[in-house]
Amino acid sequence: MTTSETERLEGVMAVLVTPLDEDESVDEGAWRKLLRRVIDGGCHAVVALGTAGEFATLNDDEKRRALRIAVDEVAGQAPLIAGTGEPGTRRAVARTQEAAALGVDAAMVVPPYYYPCDQEAVLVHYRTVAAEGGLPIVLYNIPQFTKVPLEVSTVASLAQEPNIIGIKDSSGNLAGYQQLIAAAKSDTFSVITGSDHLVFASLAVGGDGCIGTGMNLAPHWFVQLWEAARAGRWDEARELQTRIVGLHAGIAYGDFPAGMKAALELMGIGRGLVAAPRRSATPAESERIAEALREMDLLA
Repeated sequence: MTTSETERLEGVMAVLVTPLDEDESVDEGAWRKLLRRVIDGGCHAVVALGTAGEFATLNDDEKRRALRIAVDEVAGQAPLIAGTGEPGTRRAVARTQEAAALGVDAAMVVPPYYYPCDQEAVLVHYRTVAAEGGLPIVLYNIPQFTKVPLEVSTVASLAQEPNIIGIKDSSGNLAGYQQLIAAAKSDTFSVITGSDHLVFASLAVGGDGCIGTGMNLAPHWFVQLWEAARAGRWDEARELQTRIVGLHAGIAYGDFPAGMKAALELMGIGRGLVAAPRRSATPAESERIAEALREMDLLA
């Protein structure tokens, strides 16, 4: 995937946290530093305002500000994907159009959440956003958060739409992921895992990469895993997957993504603040995170 050719999505793509100040405004210096970290780390694309980026809690002005800064900092060095999902279709179209106007390369869109809706409503929602939003669309299946699943038949239908280029599947269901590959993967539609724990397995069964959060902290591990798997060095890839699983276990404190933000603060990027009402990591938890990072040679 390149900035001029977003129709093919593959590789390791970093879903970034959004560094915040005390008033929940975007910490521009930390945000630029984090963007630079994953680009220099070799990630194949950057995702702003995903779940780890707290899109559901930031206000619209700060979302726009985060995207303006990201477009400026990334400057075409990697594709920039923005989370533009909303509970209503008109809202999702408007957010996607805004992202397009700001210079983003593609949009990652969750199903219309909060109100229950059937799969026919989901189809209409995505087709409208794809037709009117002005960006290539990446579907985002995360039913544990949205309570609205993307069924395999729905994805297979949407994969035929010209402006829908792939899916990030964060369900954690490997069997379902394999069904998505069989039903929907093509030269113009990619199937990507959204679970850092399943990168190795997803590549082994024919997936196209990972859109994940651990790249905030150890982008090189994910790039190395991708390259090892592509070269058939599966023992090396498996070892890297084990490291990634250990990384997540070592930072599992506070309300997501609090542990990730606390780890980044220890690395000199921003502060460990998550948007209210969720809980940031405590000082004692940050100490445990520091110990884990040192054991993994991620912190001096």
